[in-house]
Amino acid sequence: MEVKYQNLGIKEDYLYEILATTFSFKDNDLIPNTSCMGIKIINNTIIIKPYHNTKTYKNLKNNSLICINLVEDIYLYALAALKGPFLSKRDYTFLEKDYDYYSLKSNQKIFKHLRTNQIPYLRESWAIIICRTKKAVEINKEDIFGSVNLTEFTLEILSILKFKDSYKLYNRAENLTLEALILTTRLKIAREKNDNDLINHFQNKIRDIISNIKEFSKNPDVSKSINLIKEFVRNLNLEF
Repeated sequence: MEVKYQNLGIKEDYLYEILATTFSFKDNDLIPNTSCMGIKIINNTIIIKPYHNTKTYKNLKNNSLICINLVEDIYLYALAALKGPFLSKRDYTFLEKDYDYYSLKSNQKIFKHLRTNQIPYLRESWAIIICRTKKAVEINKEDIFGSVNLTEFTLEILSILKFKDSYKLYNRAENLTLEALILTTRLKIAREKNDNDLINHFQNKIRDIISNIKEFSKNPDVSKSINLIKEFVRNLNLEF
């Protein structure tokens, strides 16, 4: 059922952490990719700022289409955030069985330069927002790592689908887990830069968060996410 973004509980100019699915092609096979991203809705458009070394950025530049997945399971955020050679099991990632496909109307002009109108999305989503790039602007951002160039994409909303009602309110443990996941991705960057001060800073914050979670949470999805964080950190050749 087509709905407005306000019906999903989303407000303008608020920052939301979502799972963004983009795609590329290998030969004739469509290859989905899902990552954690922050978004804002401003003037009925969605703003997203992926770093240039991410698949989200490369896929958006190549084909302009993206699906924003709204999900309830914190463990899916862990799978989307922690990638690369730092996890031991191949099933610590999204597989083809985790995706379904939404068909946009093939007569839309946007498909003149594309190879498909099939947009992948996560089956576990309770709602999705399908978008395409309306504008892309190169910007400079100052963060804890210094100055970095990235691209601010303004996304036009093509379609919104709500599959079921969600009354999910993330509890304290899940909110802390999401924060730990974000810090773990920053720890990886600090490790790549061999910045020992930042490595110690992020390690200590992650340890503190996990210690707090253990005191009051028995949530199995939180526990699985924490175990994934621990393995990821150990495989960065860092002590936990």
